[in-house]
Amino acid sequence: MKHIIKRGLLLTALIMGLAFHLTAQSTQMTIYLNDGNEKSYLMTPSDRVYFEDNETLVVEITVNTKSDRYNLADIQKITCAETEGIAEASGGRVCLSPNPVHDVVMLSNLNGNETIQIFALDGRLMKSVEASEGQLIDISELPIGLYLIKTESQTLKMIKL
Repeated sequence: MKHIIKRGLLLTALIMGLAFHLTAQSTQMTIYLNDGNEKSYLMTPSDRVYFEDNETLVVEITVNTKSDRYNLADIQKITCAETEGIAEASGGRVCLSPNPVHDVVMLSNLNGNETIQIFALDGRLMKSVEASEGQLIDISELPIGLYLIKTESQTLKMIKL
């Protein structure tokens, strides 16, 4: 599953002051620049992506103590794809749709009733609900941003617009 973070969402996250850590075992992140160039990173949980100031996105790779900086105006889009899975439910991977989401989200491939927890990227629990297969979950009260959705078997990334 791929997630695309466009420049507008980057600016929204910047305004909200979000600094986030990638939480999958490893994630392939690709930054596409306006000049046609692209840069890919194999991210691990110890690596960080954050905003340094109002104009700069920083990617820190801890293995080689490397930091790359990108001017937000130069970024066309960013894609992230998990390369090592989180444990799958017996019925298959839990799917989140739509993503990005505005007000209502649905999870499929749940194992009966499950507790669904929605976390802000700083670790704050924003919402916890009991949900079943195909049930709509109202997230209209959550502010725009990036979230982690934790089910009993997986952790998913969600973009709220």
